[in-house]
Amino acid sequence: MNTFSSHEGPLHQRLQAQEQLKSYLPQLAMDELLKHHTRLDYPKDAPIFLQGAPADVTFYVLNGLVKVYCPKGDGNRVLLQLAGPGDILGYIDSIGSERRRTQVFEAQALTRCTLALLTREHLRKSAEMLERDSLVRGIELINTAWSAVAQWYAVFLGLSFRERLQAVFRELANRFGVKDKRGILLLPELSHADLAEMIQSSRPMVSRLIGEMVSDGILGRRGRQYIVTDSLLSDGDVSQKEVKSSGLFATRAGLHGTNVRVAQISPSANAPTLKRSQTA
Repeated sequence: MNTFSSHEGPLHQRLQAQEQLKSYLPQLAMDELLKHHTRLDYPKDAPIFLQGAPADVTFYVLNGLVKVYCPKGDGNRVLLQLAGPGDILGYIDSIGSERRRTQVFEAQALTRCTLALLTREHLRKSAEMLERDSLVRGIELINTAWSAVAQWYAVFLGLSFRERLQAVFRELANRFGVKDKRGILLLPELSHADLAEMIQSSRPMVSRLIGEMVSDGILGRRGRQYIVTDSLLSDGDVSQKEVKSSGLFATRAGLHGTNVRVAQISPSANAPTLKRSQTA
């Protein structure tokens, strides 16, 4: 049995809440939504949307990896998330002076990627087709997911830079790792600058911390990729057993954009039901 560290329980709760929210949508509903999408291909490092852009559309990641940033007033950015197949982008917005919804964050392709562009109008019409109980269940899951995110970031602010970096590696292992004889190999090739943006430190600080973690034997390297060892996984709230059983192991094709792949959503007992057609 894995012992969760007191400051990383929220990471487990956040990942669990996100997966419960994803499993809420049956595959039939996603197939129906994707019938009305516009497919967009982006090369590596291409901007997808900027802060302040109109928020009348959302993006569903079909393959590849996307970096989601929060711009700061001083010109720097906070790297909030690596989004992969099955993730939705562009749904966090604010209402501007002209009462128009605009993007709060911005997104940039980490690898070559393919996204499905969905209009909010079509999403609203799809939500209107849900039975009342299913809609209430969805609102409850959204509230739980947002609560878990808020709790995690509150805890994250109180961590040391090393604890933040270890937490980031555990989450990356859970979402974008494959089994390796030494632990979990991370498929994304992240620079020290990328990791520094994730934990809000300097690049030299990240370089020093990674050197210490490699010396301590809890982190390995394979070329430009990292290996999260069993000891680092078991030291937090995401054990290797959980990583293996989570169903989140990504494929190289899905992450690097060599094939178009829609992430499968497992059927759930809590999946929403659609209203019967009024004309049936």
